[in-house]
Amino acid sequence: MSIFKNIDPKLVETSKRLNARLSKDRPHYPEALRTFEERRIDWLENDINKAIIIQPTFEFSGVNSALWNFENLAWIKKNGIAKKPGWSKKLVLKENFDIIEKSIDRLIDESIRNLESISIADVVNKHSI
Repeated sequence: MSIFKNIDPKLVETSKRLNARLSKDRPHYPEALRTFEERRIDWLENDINKAIIIQPTFEFSGVNSALWNFENLAWIKKNGIAKKPGWSKKLVLKENFDIIEKSIDRLIDESIRNLESISIADVVNKHSI
């Protein structure tokens, strides 16, 4: 059973509200490389790509599914290629999944506020928190 079972309905609802795409477990990756769960909500607004990402911690030894991250990202593309680094804000860093699960409403609301306020200048100026 998915670790996301209790929050998937909220993620689906949020993606619909934002007219965004909800991705589960990197569907574009080959099956052999999909060894962990994650969720990602992506949308384009005012020429800015925006994302809310929930994923485990990536370490030198591999994926640590005991520690989770909840991050907001914004970036622009030039000639179809993402301009790095863009803007990012980590709302949860290396915590147990239950922290995300218990705080999902607040995390989603904060993410939407963060990403609605992003401008091209924020992304071009490489602002990260």
